[in-house]
This record gives sequence, C-alpha cells and structure tokens, in this order.
Amino acid sequence: MSVSATIRLSVADVLRAPSAGHTGLIMSDTAEDFPDLRRWTERWPAAAVALRLLAIGALSFTIVHTRHPAAWALGGVAAVAGIMWAVSAVRPLPGLVPAIAVFALCGAVLAGTGLAEPSGLTYVFMSLLYLQAVAEPRVTALYVGVAVIVTGAVSAVAAHNGSQFPWIIAVSVGGYVFGDARRSRRLALERAQDLLVMTRRANTEQAHAAALAERGRIARDVHDVLAHSLSGLAIQLEAADALLTDGADVERAHTMVIRARRLAREGLSEVRRAVAALREDVKPPQESLAVLAADYTEDTGWPATFEVAGGPVPPLTVETAQTLQRAAQEALTNARKHAPGAAVALRLAVGTDDTVTLTIENAASTTGSAPLATSGGGWGLVGLRERVELVGGSVQAEPTAEGGFRVEVVVPVAGEADPAG
Repeated sequence: MSVSATIRLSVADVLRAPSAGHTGLIMSDTAEDFPDLRRWTERWPAAAVALRLLAIGALSFTIVHTRHPAAWALGGVAAVAGIMWAVSAVRPLPGLVPAIAVFALCGAVLAGTGLAEPSGLTYVFMSLLYLQAVAEPRVTALYVGVAVIVTGAVSAVAAHNGSQFPWIIAVSVGGYVFGDARRSRRLALERAQDLLVMTRRANTEQAHAAALAERGRIARDVHDVLAHSLSGLAIQLEAADALLTDGADVERAHTMVIRARRLAREGLSEVRRAVAALREDVKPPQESLAVLAADYTEDTGWPATFEVAGGPVPPLTVETAQTLQRAAQEALTNARKHAPGAAVALRLAVGTDDTVTLTIENAASTTGSAPLATSGGGWGLVGLRERVELVGGSVQAEPTAEGGFRVEVVVPVAGEADPAG
C-alpha cells in the first residue's frame, strides 16, 4: 500500500470523526480502544521545543568553556542551526535541511580538531539521525554523512588529531542507523493512519450497502405478501359477487366476504411485519408451511396437504426460512390463479447434502375457467428466482405430465445469519 506524504491526519482525529452509517463490524467507534500512535513530539510540541533548546544550550555551554575563539565561532553557527531545528517541532521552517547540514559539519570540525569533542560528536549524531528520519529525498542523510566524514578527516589531519577520525565514523554511522529506524517507524505509523481512514470509509460504504440490501429484502417481502393476500382476497370477492349476482346462496356469499376481510387484515399485518423487519417473529419453515396449507384449504375450500420428508428440519437462517415461506406463497398464489379447484401438495425434504428442497405441486384445474389467470404482472417467478439465488439456492418451475404445475426450490442449510426459530 502506498503512503501519501501529504496526509497529516492524526489517529485521534480519525477516531473522533463522525461515524454516520458506521456499523461497528470492522473497527470500534471509541478512541479508548486504540493507543495514540503519534510521536511524543506531535503530542506535546511545546515540550519538544523546550527539550531541544535545553540540549542545544547545554552543548553550547560546554563549547564556551573551551576558551577557543574558533570553537566559539563554530559553536555559534551550530547554535543558530540548532535553534531552527528546535523551533521546527511546532512550526515548519524553510531551509531547515541546509541548516541541519551546517549543524553537522560544524560538529565534524569541532570533533576532528579536538576543540570540543563531545559536543562535536553529539552534533554529528543528532544531525544525521534527524536527516535520515525525516528529510526528503532519503539520500540527503547519506550525502551529508559522507560530507561529515570527509570534513572530519580533513580537520583531524590538519590538527594532527587522527585518533578522533574513527569516532567520527562510528558516530556518523550510528546516527544514520538510528535515523533509519525512526524513518521506518514513522512510515509504519503513516500507513496505520491511512488504514484507519480507509477502514472508516469502508465502514460507511458497508453500512450503505447493507441498508440497500435490507430495503430490497423488505420490498420483496411486501411484494410477496401483497401478491399472496390480494390474490386470495380477489378470489373470495369474485366468488361472492357471482353468488350475489345469481342470488343462489346469500349466506355463502356472506361467508366469503368475511374470509376476504380476514385476508385483508392478515395481509396488512404481514406488511407491517415486513416493514418492521421483525426477524425474531420468523417461524421454522415446517410450521409456517403447514399454516399456509391449512389457510389455503380454509380460504378456497380446495384440498392442500403438507409433509416433511427425510428427517427433522435443521435450523435455517432467517433469510432461508423467509425464502421458503415466500416461495410457497407464490406457488399457492399461482395455483389459485391458474388451477382453481385443483389439489395442492407441499413437501419439504431434507437432503443428505446439506440442502432442503421445497416442492409445491398442483393438479390440473377442475373447472373450465380461471378468471384470475390474467391478473398480476407476471413477475412472480422472476422475483422468486432472484430471492432464492440470494441465499445460494435454485428454482425449477415446470408443468407436470398430468396437466398440473410443479415448483421446486432447493436451498442450502448453512448460512451466516442467526437460525430461525
């Protein structure tokens, strides 16, 4: 993953940002769950400036006590560069890298000539550590390090102080190595900050996608419920109208109107449950399918049976249980429309390959006409296929040799949601 050098967003800022749409599925929402990954100089910049100035002051004090005018001059130049470095903790300054390079070269001369050995070596170490840690391009510290070693060697030879040269090399290498470690840590922290920002965005997108999926599921539930309830309502009202027109059986027509009213109430209740998405109200499929078969017989007077084969039904996910229920409702609605008077058989079979198969088969119509055959938009089976595919299943719908129709739905048992019932 590439790291953008322009990102200066702290981890605390990321964790304090508004979390609209955040689902909490990827990361927590509270800053207490994460340590502050910033360097201490970023958390307390004033303290960093004070500590740096204290260090520069102590080193300059030791140089003043050498009582060498050349050392004073070099120490003064180094002190000015050091003050720029100290202030950079709170405010970026132009020309900071050249100033640090001068700081390092002054230290090399002081160490090589022996005018101020501890202070000069400290200047070299601090400069190369800082340049390798933060300076861009990365080879800046390498160039300055070579210049420091050369300057230190020339100064040591000119002052006949060759014993200082190995110290200059060791301190230069040490500062470079420690600076490289600081740079690696800084890049790792920037990558962590980028990752937190991207995680926050991913959470928002994930919540949005989940909301869209839930809306689609509710829309399918509402469609299926209305199709099931309104088709039964239409059948009851159609029959009541026919009876009242002929005047043959007013009492039976009144019974059908009462059934139509009950269907309307049940449909309204189902719609409310779908909109509220009360998942805990979803029953196991063997219970809901048995109720559908019994209601179909009671509402139409036509035979409908239900059976479970292959053993007890295993726990299914909420989505899978709802899919089986909606599939049965759609098939029964189609049977009402296209095969009035026909017997319907519902069969829930538990397979040995971790699947459950629901078969809804109706016989041929026992009447010569199907007044509701042209009602609806013709999208019931299409929507059913989409719903079943969302849970990893398949649908097969075809006419039977006896003139009836069969709908077979195969769904997997395994899932990620909580079991229904």
